[in-house]
Amino acid sequence: MNTAAAEHPVRARLGLWPYDPDVAHLVLLDHHMVPDADDVERWLGDARASGARSVRTGALFAPSTAAFHEAGFETIDRLRLLELDLDDAERRRPEPTSLRLKRLRRSMLDDAARVDRQAFRAPWANDAAALADIMSATPQHRSRCIHLDGRLVAFAISGRAAAWGYIQRLAVDPAVQRRGIGRVLVGDAVSWMQRRQVARVLVNTAIDNEAALALYHSAGFDDRPDDLTILERALRA
Repeated sequence: MNTAAAEHPVRARLGLWPYDPDVAHLVLLDHHMVPDADDVERWLGDARASGARSVRTGALFAPSTAAFHEAGFETIDRLRLLELDLDDAERRRPEPTSLRLKRLRRSMLDDAARVDRQAFRAPWANDAAALADIMSATPQHRSRCIHLDGRLVAFAISGRAAAWGYIQRLAVDPAVQRRGIGRVLVGDAVSWMQRRQVARVLVNTAIDNEAALALYHSAGFDDRPDDLTILERALRA
């Protein structure tokens, strides 16, 4: 056994893929750690025991993919990774807006999941349980939503871990897109992170999501050279 690996195990969470209980959702809990073949085989065994017919990963950094590929996983999607450098940056304040941001409470997650489905569609939409997991994925988080005419139409979930910040999920109802709502939510998240001495902010989106890429570029994010990948492997009966 690798002693270093035993002392610092690669931690992962195995759950169900939103809206598809036959697919196990494997999420690494620390992207700085790189799994080995034993880690992946252990997770596959857990997925088989749960009755899943396949295992699909969360978004993986390139160094984490090797052991999965060796175990027969295939790439099913690529995500563009963007970064905003807040070191020594001028303090950012949210732009003036008539939109009112409210705290996204757990009691609102069913409504947020409805917006998520409208914005992302299957198989990439999150249900309420998945959104709750996102909210608890980092030591600190900020979740905000926007209502129009009494209906939740957009939300953002952001997190902080040490000096890193993450815009983990942002969804806007397609019926109200291109009104600056996403920009307001991004500005609020970045301002919150800067108040907490975050040095760099990461966000990812589909490589062909031109609207989201334009939004993040306009907010000062730059493309990183390392894309993220989502992998999947079928399980034998």
